[in-house]
Amino acid sequence: MKKIRTLIVGASGLVGGEVLKCVSKESQEIFLLSRRTGGIVQQNCNEIISDFDDINNIDFPKVDHVYISIGKKLSSSELMYIQKSDRDDFIKIDYEYVLNIARKSFDSGARSIAIVSAIGADKTSKNLYLKTKGNMEDLVKEIGFAKTIFARPSHLLGQRINEKFKLDVSLIELGGKIFDPLMRGLLSDFKFIDAKYVAKAMVQKMNDNSEGLSILKYKDFVNA
Repeated sequence: MKKIRTLIVGASGLVGGEVLKCVSKESQEIFLLSRRTGGIVQQNCNEIISDFDDINNIDFPKVDHVYISIGKKLSSSELMYIQKSDRDDFIKIDYEYVLNIARKSFDSGARSIAIVSAIGADKTSKNLYLKTKGNMEDLVKEIGFAKTIFARPSHLLGQRINEKFKLDVSLIELGGKIFDPLMRGLLSDFKFIDAKYVAKAMVQKMNDNSEGLSILKYKDFVNA
């Protein structure tokens, strides 16, 4: 039986690293696309190091599945307002890079894609962060993948590689624990979630027999 060929973009990140763990348990041929080596290559992995600004000149492998989990690191305050001097860099990473990689993957034969987006993503939003995520989703849907998955988590929990202690993040996560029992109904989508559950839900959805568009939210993550 032919092995599934999978491309993971952002495997050194929180969700991407968990996706790699999940996929590595299966009999798949794995390709990692990164801007720099992260020392995470395993026996069944092939690493592609490239400047994402030059994505069209990369010789993309022929793959079946694509996972994209990249984004500019933002502070908690930047989720509400991004300084004008930082907006171009944010849009380049979270919008242009994601779209370019998705299109290049499709042109190279991929027919299923899963992307980490954000809860509240909406192209009509006045919030730049949410509007950018919404615009990205809208254009990815037009590419033509047989299966398109958007994971929309709230704040992600988990051990980030080489990340120093941040007081604001710790306070936010403490607040999340306190208010978690009160967040019910539609508010449950905004509950904090461990990255490993987001990754597990993405991989499970990628491997089922469904096609078309799937939006994964909190209930999908905790039930994975």
